[in-house]
Amino acid sequence: MHDEDDIIPLGDAAELYSREGTPCATCTCSYMTLRQGAGTSLGFRADGGLTLRVCKKGHEPLVAAEGTDELWCADFRPFAEIVPLPGDDIQRMQEECTRGFVGDLAQGVRPLPRNGQDLRWYDRGLREGWLPPHRIQESGLGSGASLHGPWEQFVVVGATPAWQDGHTPALAQSVLQARDRRSYLLLLHPDAEEVRGHEQSHGWWVNQVSSGAAKPLSTGIAAQRGHRLLVLRGGEQTLAAHAYRYLPRTDVDAELHRLADEALSTAQAALRRKNPVVARILARQGLRAAADHPGLLAFLAKLPE
Repeated sequence: MHDEDDIIPLGDAAELYSREGTPCATCTCSYMTLRQGAGTSLGFRADGGLTLRVCKKGHEPLVAAEGTDELWCADFRPFAEIVPLPGDDIQRMQEECTRGFVGDLAQGVRPLPRNGQDLRWYDRGLREGWLPPHRIQESGLGSGASLHGPWEQFVVVGATPAWQDGHTPALAQSVLQARDRRSYLLLLHPDAEEVRGHEQSHGWWVNQVSSGAAKPLSTGIAAQRGHRLLVLRGGEQTLAAHAYRYLPRTDVDAELHRLADEALSTAQAALRRKNPVVARILARQGLRAAADHPGLLAFLAKLPE
């Protein structure tokens, strides 16, 4: 028997449940997990794609107690930013799709369709390019033997598509292969004096490519210290030379602004052809390269609604 003061209110219990991995339950990145471990059992099959996270991303944040207008979390991002769809389409998606499907999208995780409606929206996301990318398998990266050596002994063979919101252009992590063996590693420190990481097998590389978690380069390129892989085109099964740039970090920003300048020129040309819809699309694509590009921002502001 507990006194009334000892009873934990449901709200407090929910907050405690959702703390794992987050500073507080009211943060937009909060989530709940149930993990099976020693001495515990879920009591059901936790199949792939099962969503037990509770994340407020994409939903109106809570208003602080005591009736103030201050939001509990300053990290609020509207769902329309995460999934770039018109408001009516977003409303229809939330009505038609399962909670797990929408919950995964809100967290930037590629969702697993649970029913026919989920599958239709999944297919649409593939066609329109707003589905989050698959994530490369990193859970076993700490278990392999250490692989290290001079930069000249490694070749860049692929890239992770897990950049930003899945749209290009954006920086990707490089997957390197040792020149003298079929061993791979995910490059985590591109500025280190030598390449260092956990060795992965050829089977790991094949699994990442087949699942879409890594995109192979059509031709391997020599790994260089301090360089970044800037992927220019999304939706490519194999990254050809025109689909990426391998640049020193100091040149990446200049390349992104060059792409934004090109987008502005093509958008202006579309407007001269009296096609404001295409002009708006091209301008928004340019802002993916340089979100603060003054010319693109001014151009969008003057476009007719």
